[in-house]
Amino acid sequence: MFNVLIIDDEPWSREVVKALGPWDRLELRVVGEAEDGNEGLRKIEELQPDIVVTDMRMPGTDGVELLEAMRSRWPQLKIIVMSGYDDFIYLKQAIRSKAIEYLLKPISPEELEAALKQSKKELEAARKSEAQSLSPLFPNRAALQRYAEQRERLYASLLELNRERAEEAFDHLHREMRSTDESEAKEGQEGRVTADLTLMLEQFLSQQSLTLGQLHPESEQFSSPGGSEALRGARELYGRAIDALLELRNSRSRLDMAEVANYIDARYQEAISLESVAGQFLVSKEHLSRMFKAFAGENLSDYIVRRRMEKAKALIAEEGVSIKYAAQLVGYEDIAYFYRVFKKHYGMTPGELRKDG
Repeated sequence: MFNVLIIDDEPWSREVVKALGPWDRLELRVVGEAEDGNEGLRKIEELQPDIVVTDMRMPGTDGVELLEAMRSRWPQLKIIVMSGYDDFIYLKQAIRSKAIEYLLKPISPEELEAALKQSKKELEAARKSEAQSLSPLFPNRAALQRYAEQRERLYASLLELNRERAEEAFDHLHREMRSTDESEAKEGQEGRVTADLTLMLEQFLSQQSLTLGQLHPESEQFSSPGGSEALRGARELYGRAIDALLELRNSRSRLDMAEVANYIDARYQEAISLESVAGQFLVSKEHLSRMFKAFAGENLSDYIVRRRMEKAKALIAEEGVSIKYAAQLVGYEDIAYFYRVFKKHYGMTPGELRKDG
């Protein structure tokens, strides 16, 4: 059973997707919904879906930003894009993000089913490939299961930043691999297990927009040796990474949010987002989002939208700038989308604002 998350700012649109999808027949399960990109990212983090069906035009983190974030943080996700507009810009972004399908609204049941089937097929192939890559390393299913358990413990140690728990898991793995006679094959097993665990660590860091190199300037020191020393090198790798993450967490608590706000105020008319601002200050998006909301009383993405809308209103009502040019000046090339965000923010269209003025 694979899990599905639906992201669309229109409740009726989400209901349509739920009604059209042959979930039981395809052995898929809708585990949640989100009404914008910001909530969508939080739900992906919380629910860990396998498939995301998302609209492209939404307030806050829109579809383009959302696709970029999903592709960088959860490359294994299967993405199905929906849009009410046959827009080449969105199609291009969907292609770049390796989306399974780009569906134009109103979506047809047949096209949705085909996209879901393809997503499931690719997920099953990836799962089978992962199992095949690991199973030859272990003499039987029980040994493979024991490795999977220690692998889960290691991932939990990363979530908790618990070095002691990580070292205990590596000690279990070391005893397991030394339970039979030393051999050249055993050394090869250690090397491949180490490669798997190193990849897991890199994927964990990528979800926080970090790399091993960012955690330690001398990134080559993170490379682990081969042969019989491979597992020992991986143990050191995890320990040093957790130490560096703890140090980074402490430094993040001193992040100057006034400096972040000033950075946004100087660049809100550009193509900036929660992700790009987090990258500028070398922090995770989740941490920056929490810190900024505590500082400003609103989400960072909402703050960017508010600053853009305030500037657009001043340009249109006070300076007499054309609506299209005002939209461009505050970072919106798509005039229809600008109208939609403006109306949601002020309760009136830019044209109505001009008439009232």
